[in-house]
Amino acid sequence: MYNCIIVLYLNNYLLLNFIYLLALDGWTDPRGNSIWGFMLMTSSRKEYILNLEDLLSIKHTGQHISSVVEEVIRKIGSEKFIAIVSDNAANVASARRIISQNHPNIINIRCIAHCVNLISCDIIKIHQVKSLVRRANIITKFFKYSTLAGSWLKDAITLKNIKGGSLKTYVETRWTTVFECTSSIWRCKDALQHVISSK
Repeated sequence: MYNCIIVLYLNNYLLLNFIYLLALDGWTDPRGNSIWGFMLMTSSRKEYILNLEDLLSIKHTGQHISSVVEEVIRKIGSEKFIAIVSDNAANVASARRIISQNHPNIINIRCIAHCVNLISCDIIKIHQVKSLVRRANIITKFFKYSTLAGSWLKDAITLKNIKGGSLKTYVETRWTTVFECTSSIWRCKDALQHVISSK
């Protein structure tokens, strides 16, 4: 198990100046380690990685996760925290609930970005949307992997004075790329039509 505390010069700075939101998330790295990150967010919207831990050797129950969170809170001081935020996996939601019960000053918040991610995933499952995204990805990949066609599109984007860059590819694990991919096709529509009609 490795533990990486990344408080940098923050100790005195953090303890003196802010009220924090504590965000946490867990994921599995390519080696199978269960990495959990604990981030501090300040009222001025600055973000600091406070702690990265490999929690592979403990059970991921709400109780166990809350004990790890308690240790993070203890290092800064519970009075400095206003909220705890995470996704809504059952074990993490349970840990947030335990923390809020133990520390009434810490509000239990479900991550809105995770909610939007879940909604986006459901929308992408609709046949018409899935078909649209698949077709948009075929177009973007064609121009990405064909150097000649890619250069034609780049020239057409410049000629048509299109702002915002070229085509974006949809990546399944990055839910915002659905919007980026489809909107890039629409934004570059004139350039795409120019390439098709002139080549």
